Amino acid sequence: MRFLITWSMGNGSEAEQARILGLFGKWQPPIELEEWSGFADGDGGMCIAETDDVERLAAVTAPWTPWLKFSVRPLLPIQQTAAVMSDAAGFWSTVA
Repeated sequence: MRFLITWSMGNGSEAEQARILGLFGKWQPPIELEEWSGFADGDGGMCIAETDDVERLAAVTAPWTPWLKFSVRPLLPIQQTAAVMSDAAGFWSTVA
């Protein structure tokens, strides 16, 4: 499965930001992360992960939880998303 991982920064001090950057420079993600991007406002960023191992996915965020808030959302190709939504609309039309 593919996942969108987003993170936002807390109101950390200068020292905390320096600590995060120091840790990040030595960190090796437990799975491959693609499309790394930072938000232009400096409040966080995003990446894409592909894995079927939820433990390894959790290991991506665990080292950073003292400083960062995460959202990990499963992704579907848009064709599958549209098919699911079409099925849902079909259900809605059966209920008066």
